[in-house]
Amino acid sequence: MILYTPMPLELVLEGFDNTKYPDYKEVNYKGVPMLVEGADFGKKRIVKLLSTDPFDYLKPEMAPGNLIET
Repeated sequence: MILYTPMPLELVLEGFDNTKYPDYKEVNYKGVPMLVEGADFGKKRIVKLLSTDPFDYLKPEMAPGNLIET
């Protein structure tokens, strides 16, 4: 990607290195690979399923946003 701008590069990229990203981890929960992020008291929130089995996506307990205990 090329960005054409009359602004100096320092102004365009100001604060870019201070960006905080969520702490995602890949885990296997009940045999289903998924991407999770930390939540309260040892629980994890499902961010995304990484499974190749289409039936895993139909399980309500595996829906993104649900909390799981690992």
